[in-house]
Amino acid sequence: MKYTVSLLGLMLAFNAVAATNEVAPPAAAGSQAVLQDLQHKMASVKTVYLEFTQERVLKLFSDPLKSDGVMLIARPDQIRWETTAPYQSILLGDQKTVAQFEFNDGKWEKLKLGFPQLLQRVMQQMALMNQGKLDALMVDYTITVTTGEMTVLTMVPKDANVRGMMSSLEVHLLPDLSATKQVVMNEPNGDLTRITFRNEKRDVEFPAKTFDQGKPLDIAAVQAAVHNAP
Repeated sequence: MKYTVSLLGLMLAFNAVAATNEVAPPAAAGSQAVLQDLQHKMASVKTVYLEFTQERVLKLFSDPLKSDGVMLIARPDQIRWETTAPYQSILLGDQKTVAQFEFNDGKWEKLKLGFPQLLQRVMQQMALMNQGKLDALMVDYTITVTTGEMTVLTMVPKDANVRGMMSSLEVHLLPDLSATKQVVMNEPNGDLTRITFRNEKRDVEFPAKTFDQGKPLDIAAVQAAVHNAP
């Protein structure tokens, strides 16, 4: 089963952010101000369209393993993560269900997921992040913020088991927090996964069946609607 490395990494990152009534400890003053600003700006966003290039950088190989795709988010909880090259795969989710498709022999095939609850949890946490609901993250991560040409949120898992798989997660944003440009997942052994985003569009109207878990609309039709939107 061809799961993208990025989603495997996001599973590690977001699976630790379980629902909790625990009060998050305050971040440093500067970090808190940036997080509050980001939360405020993201809270009003209804939809997000992103294209990405994913690079899996391994010490054993001289060249990174690359893939391309798109990520679509619609509030409150619809997410579509689609790899378009070098293979085609679609992962769709909401707070209740998750579905995955792969393109084989000229047609889409819906897969039987071996761990749907974990994938569903990932989808939920990704949706929360993109709604700007960041408070829960401070329960499970030590978050620091650096500013300059880019604003970088560095999240270090507090749980030692999670740190054994992912030492840190970096989110790179434009200085005004208007767009996410890159996410880097660092592993303890020095390997990393880098996801670079481009052509971000917010508050676009997605066509019907964009997030249909039975027969999702072809990505070309979705992109045509997004790019032709005023």
